[in-house]
Amino acid sequence: MISREKLISLYSTHYKEIFNYIYRLTGSRESAEDILQETFINLIEYSKKTTINHDTVKSLLYRTAHNLSINYLKKNEKLDSLHDDIYHLPATNSLDDDVIFNEIQKEVTLALHQLDPVSRSIFILKKNNNYTNEEIAKLLHISERTVRRKLQSTVSHLLLHLKSKGFYEE
Repeated sequence: MISREKLISLYSTHYKEIFNYIYRLTGSRESAEDILQETFINLIEYSKKTTINHDTVKSLLYRTAHNLSINYLKKNEKLDSLHDDIYHLPATNSLDDDVIFNEIQKEVTLALHQLDPVSRSIFILKKNNNYTNEEIAKLLHISERTVRRKLQSTVSHLLLHLKSKGFYEE
């Protein structure tokens, strides 16, 4: 079983990144907190049966968080209210720029929540967590080709959505 010190160390190292990932998938802080807690409880339970490999623990945490988030989304069928702070806001020079950026951000969030959970996960891992296609493929247990295809499809979906809302012109 995993030691208390090791668990505290793992939590301190990974909780923020895993929480942000779950939050971006679910759109709910409360659900993200619950799922994060359940992720680490599952790690403890898993460690009772199997020795935890330090090299793969991050992948294990992400995979567990991903599966629990997908289960949450399936169970709730409707998405929780969307939050404006899902993506990091860049510095802008004027109030108009802030308003426009916030509107675009809201539309991107709405468009992402129209996608299947795997496509949304891939996009979040790529754009927000800066994972490579190879890392995403390993983490989600899918091929790199699937990652590339889903990313391409997601970007196309986002562009079409933004274009339909008047934010993007070719």
